[in-house]
Amino acid sequence: MPARRRRSSIRDAASRFEMWDRKVKADTYALQLESVKPLVRGKVAQYQVAHENLISTVRNIVGAFGYEAAIMQEYMWFAQKLWSFKNHYTNEALQKQADSLFIWHVMRGNNEACLRAVAQALGIKISDWDKIIEKLMSPLLLNVIAHGTLIADGTPQALIEYSGLTTIQGYIDLSNMDEGDTVTISIYIKIKPDGEYKLYNTETYYGKQATPALYILPRVTAYGYKAVLQQTAGTYKSFDYLFTKGT
Repeated sequence: MPARRRRSSIRDAASRFEMWDRKVKADTYALQLESVKPLVRGKVAQYQVAHENLISTVRNIVGAFGYEAAIMQEYMWFAQKLWSFKNHYTNEALQKQADSLFIWHVMRGNNEACLRAVAQALGIKISDWDKIIEKLMSPLLLNVIAHGTLIADGTPQALIEYSGLTTIQGYIDLSNMDEGDTVTISIYIKIKPDGEYKLYNTETYYGKQATPALYILPRVTAYGYKAVLQQTAGTYKSFDYLFTKGT
């Protein structure tokens, strides 16, 4: 006869904490550390030499660009991650990882030339922007379904109208709004193929915007999606917009 299965039980937060508390004991971890520490001493010693070289390299490069020492940690994170990539990847895989990391740091506001110099010092040449766009960003650009600049005229104006099964999200730039301006953004959805658009949500914005990049939350659509902008007060302004679909 097969053994009877143990009856499962659902633990609450308190019981799970008690189980964790029983497992995490200082004497248990001390025994583990005593057995593992001799095995990693050599690797840690080697890493400290490499780490010291990274610090010196990054400090010299950042200093040459005239930055204060306080900002060096940003570029140190970049260098440490590149060093790790070199120990795990080669050829095309290494290039892809390095270029992706470079994009992330550029988006954080770090200096492009300084980042490239740090990578070069580690023996890695970051790709030029044309290559980065071709290899890494073009798949993202394929999902852009509407973008441009709309000049308000006081009437309801469609930023995007799309039909098909997908998820749609986007951004609208309200930077040009001034005191006295009023703008309404409305989202419409079709519930059935031959149906009319139904208002899903509408929001009104007044005056100068402290956070002008308005994010339009993702909405699932199958038969029709439409985003409409209408400026109802103030001198008519222009509005940049970008909408993407889900993959």
